[in-house]
Amino acid sequence: MRKIFDKYGKCSPFILVKSNFLSLRRSALCLAAMGLFFGGCSTTIHMRYQPSSAARPLDLDVKPRIFLDQVEDRTGGGQIAGLGGRGGFVPSISESLREALEVEFGRLGIPLVASRAKADAALSVAVTMASTRGTPQGLTADLASILTVKGSRGENLWENTLLGSGISQGYNVSPWGPAFTAALADLMSKIGPVFQSQDVVSKILAASSVSAGDAVGRKARAEPPVVRSDVDELPSIKAKPNKNSYAIVIGIEQYRQKLPKADFAVADAKTMTEYLTKVMGYPEENVVTLTNEHAAKSDFEKYFEKCLPNNVEKDGSVFIYYSGHGAPNVKTGDAFLVPYDGDPSFIAETGYSLKRLYEALGKLPAKEIIVALDSCFSGAGGKSVIAKGARPLVMTMESLAIPSKVGVLSASSGDQISSTYEEKGHGLFTYFMLKGLKGDGDVNGDGKVELGELFNYIKPQVERIARKTYNNEQSPQLIAPNELMKQKLMEK
Repeated sequence: MRKIFDKYGKCSPFILVKSNFLSLRRSALCLAAMGLFFGGCSTTIHMRYQPSSAARPLDLDVKPRIFLDQVEDRTGGGQIAGLGGRGGFVPSISESLREALEVEFGRLGIPLVASRAKADAALSVAVTMASTRGTPQGLTADLASILTVKGSRGENLWENTLLGSGISQGYNVSPWGPAFTAALADLMSKIGPVFQSQDVVSKILAASSVSAGDAVGRKARAEPPVVRSDVDELPSIKAKPNKNSYAIVIGIEQYRQKLPKADFAVADAKTMTEYLTKVMGYPEENVVTLTNEHAAKSDFEKYFEKCLPNNVEKDGSVFIYYSGHGAPNVKTGDAFLVPYDGDPSFIAETGYSLKRLYEALGKLPAKEIIVALDSCFSGAGGKSVIAKGARPLVMTMESLAIPSKVGVLSASSGDQISSTYEEKGHGLFTYFMLKGLKGDGDVNGDGKVELGELFNYIKPQVERIARKTYNNEQSPQLIAPNELMKQKLMEK
């Protein structure tokens, strides 16, 4: 044993302990070298799919129906080149890959069906290589996969090999998980461009003999149907108008830059306007509703920075509602609303920052101001977008300088996404906010719905549906001074 340590002394744990001035990077390299020498060791690697960019649906007139068939691990049971032993992936490589494919095809807008009989093609994927290597920047992981598409009659239509690479910045105690997680995200990000550039969809549709009539029918079905839910039926409440209340309501579903649709954002805005004017006592002439092309950056500047200061009086009330995409500035970490003409690649120039919004609202003479945001700002998907190639960020609302008279009700926490509630035709957060304002938020039964009371109703409802229906974590947030928590929003 002493001969082994003498020969491989630089990697000896006794030498490492004795030379405690060595950097963590050197330690990790030595541990990796020991793995190469002793061979039989096993390393636990936690790998989960975390999209590295916002969802970018493929530009398709007709969407093929794909059955996800075999997802295989051909690496020899986790044998990883460069690790010097087996990698105990948790979950297994095949489990992580199947989960990633299900998420990514949803982001691409291609439906995965549960039965081969209902599919136009079957997709099989096999991981053929997993390896690690050290670089000056940190530990790099590589994943190689073969994607095979077969037609409805079993004929080969297309096959390609994709490689994903990811780096764990620096050498921490267990760099393999972050590196392979990044490699999986890189691998998934290449599927859409390859499908588009190699015209895989056309090959699938041609082989499945999709008729012209069926194509037209599928294209029509691709557009989300108009859905009316219980919150679209307003409660029979005669709200007394408060002439000193003003509201700006924004819903952006379609974007000039062909960003992913923010589904139901226009319906959210229109229904929110009805609640403000017919349930919450805001005069119609004091409520401005901006949707799609009418919600450009210049409109944000006009209404937030000119119209509100010119109209809001002392002790007045202001309500701001926004449904649409948010985006991070990856250089500064600032959160931005994305106007109709916004571009996430130039968000500082084309977006409207939350910091700027709160500064403008803080200058108003209003007594109380409430901001409701059905959006998210990490860039990880849902109602958030990000510059191509950039990685999602964790955004924290607490870091913003929110004026003391402003209360902010947001759809999710900083590292989460804001979901839609398809069966109700609204954003998940907006649906329960409207349902609370309709009366369900009156938890103590006194005939009034206060801001704090509304939040206490919304939060568990959104968390429950997000987890149960979408296998997703979404926790609404409220930042408000104590006196604003008692602000009455609706009274029967």
